[in-house]
Amino acid sequence: MSYPGVGPHLGSESVGQYEKFELTLPLWREYENPFDPGQIDLCGSFVTPSGKTLEVPGFYYRPFQRSRDENGNEMLRPAGPPCFKVRFAWGEVGDYRFQVKAKDADGEHALCKGTFSIIPAAARGHIRVSSRCPTCFEFESGEPFFAIGANLPGPRSGGTYDYDRWLPRFAAHGGNYARLWLCGEAGKLGLEHRSVFRGDGCGLGRYNTQSAWRIDHIIQTAERLGFALLMCIDTFQNFDATGKPGRHTYGAWDRNPYFAGTAGPCRTPIDFFADEEARRLYRRRLRYFVARWGYSPAVFAWEFWNEVDQVTGYESELVAEWHQAMARHLKSSDPWRHMTATSYARSHGDQAVDSIPELDFVRSHGYAHRDLAATVHRHSREKINAYRKPHYWGEFGAHWLGQEEASDPHGIHLHNGIWADVHSRSAGTAMYWWWDSYVERHHLHYHYTALAAYTRDINWIEENYGWGDVVSVEYADDPPAYGTLTIQPQSEKWADESPYNHPSAMSSTSRKPEPENRPHTYVIHRDGTMEDYDLLSKIQYGANYPDDRNPATFRVSYPADGAFEVVIRGVSCADDSQLTIYLDGKAALVADFPASGGGATMHAYDRAYRIEVPAGQHEITVENTGRDWFYISGLRLSRYLSSPNLRVLAMSNDRSALMWVQNKDNTWWNHRNGFKPSPVPASEITLDGFQDGAYRVEQWDTYAGRPVRVTTTEAQPGRLVIKTPAGLTTDAAWKIRRL
Repeated sequence: MSYPGVGPHLGSESVGQYEKFELTLPLWREYENPFDPGQIDLCGSFVTPSGKTLEVPGFYYRPFQRSRDENGNEMLRPAGPPCFKVRFAWGEVGDYRFQVKAKDADGEHALCKGTFSIIPAAARGHIRVSSRCPTCFEFESGEPFFAIGANLPGPRSGGTYDYDRWLPRFAAHGGNYARLWLCGEAGKLGLEHRSVFRGDGCGLGRYNTQSAWRIDHIIQTAERLGFALLMCIDTFQNFDATGKPGRHTYGAWDRNPYFAGTAGPCRTPIDFFADEEARRLYRRRLRYFVARWGYSPAVFAWEFWNEVDQVTGYESELVAEWHQAMARHLKSSDPWRHMTATSYARSHGDQAVDSIPELDFVRSHGYAHRDLAATVHRHSREKINAYRKPHYWGEFGAHWLGQEEASDPHGIHLHNGIWADVHSRSAGTAMYWWWDSYVERHHLHYHYTALAAYTRDINWIEENYGWGDVVSVEYADDPPAYGTLTIQPQSEKWADESPYNHPSAMSSTSRKPEPENRPHTYVIHRDGTMEDYDLLSKIQYGANYPDDRNPATFRVSYPADGAFEVVIRGVSCADDSQLTIYLDGKAALVADFPASGGGATMHAYDRAYRIEVPAGQHEITVENTGRDWFYISGLRLSRYLSSPNLRVLAMSNDRSALMWVQNKDNTWWNHRNGFKPSPVPASEITLDGFQDGAYRVEQWDTYAGRPVRVTTTEAQPGRLVIKTPAGLTTDAAWKIRRL
């Protein structure tokens, strides 16, 4: 059956490679839910010049026109009747044939058919995992893609006008990647959410057409600028059913359209992953994503979840099975075979999910890390070695609620995060979260400008860097007096009894304490490295937390008489705490922290607590011998270091290398607390694994984004010696190439 008068409107009879070819078909009858393929299943069939047939679903569309009110708020109003559209793009040049069919309660209808052409264009195609370098991305053209970006999850009141400002500004500073959140009723890009007001057309299995129109606009802007957009489909906030009084919680489950209380199929959030009706509806939503935006090379990948481990009642095995099923379905129904991924709040992720072959790359998220470079490199290295997939940090910041960003107005943690990830074999920079409220507000775009200049001429696919072999880091001249070592605990695992615990950790009434919340002995070497550093907690628990007592013992070897300091930054107000520092089993310092009884963390006791340590080998124990808890912001070992206080991150092959060198004390946390890095004298870094011969060595200013010193050096036998500038207080980078 065919419908007279249901002819298509062709956007163009010819388009360039990977450009959008669009068919617009008028709505010939009303459907109760035009998003439901069970009511109206419209599909376009395209035959390529080489004879391949591609099936592309159509979708329901409502046009809008935007404007701004007197306060700059975006206003959308209908700009014509609803219709159906079919979108297509491909890279093969030549003549194409198409036909569109629809199936509804009246039967199957042949709506239209025709021809069009795809002509040559300067296009690179979609982004894939490289077949030549499995930890990198590349375009279909074979050109490498290295992601330089941030999270731009949703607009403010300016709607699409916000992206009209953000994306071009970011592109002007070297950006090429952004992450969008297409979920929830609170944002302006949420697709599937409960009906907020009568007649808004939303609800379970229905999609917000205003949000979809905004996404269209953002994608078109991204196409024009050469941006890649990670499309995040769901986030844990909408599946948070904790709702526990006194705890920070998003608690949006009772407003989720999948919740049984709103007529959905799921009684609890975790049911979403097991319930067949929920899965059917989710697959329908994936179909809409593919139909509306799958054509676009600006779609970097489909991200199933933001921080899925924070869903209430998380079950690893079930969630892993769900991800594999959905990834397989999506790859079989997406003609453009976009990459798929997911994400975790806990930086280590979930091995059962991250190892799934159908998930093309992995990422890490992390906040409140005082030494960003150390954390970024550690997790990047672990995941790249474990999964042999592309990896980059998907989210990071000084604090997960943005409460510390003002403490770092110059962006030290931003700078260290993105430069460390670049030199950790990642497939992109670490992606910052607080884009508009921090980077924009403090005009910190220059950090991206410098990094983009540094990476611009690197062919990541051809170089295929491995981990650099750093043989030694030594002073170039006579070593100075022994240096001070600063250690900043990174872990923060709250006991169940604490009112600050994250809701996801509250599901079990019988639990084992986290490894960080147990007594442990650490060995601190004279070069500044520490064994089991990951287990060192910021929090010291007292007698009120018997299962989480975690005194930390340090085995040290002082080359000369020195000192050991514990820096306190925050003490519980609910009950008394007490810091005791033991030297070789004897109490060398006892500091009482009486509780105030107020409602906020106390800072009256914030300072460094110091003991003298004679030369030689010792055991030093830090323990909370009181009742509640306190924060340790750092440890300082004076006159301890016998080698330069430098962090060296290197990647290399046998003919080239990239290297980033950081003064370890140059962290946002140290600057926040008034601890200025001590200048590191000129040092020599020896790298191994090179072909013998001459090499060009460029030293880069990581803030100005330009080389400041170019030299030539010889690799003999297979080793290069790179000299760092005298008095380094921040960081520097090197690009090394064989001549």
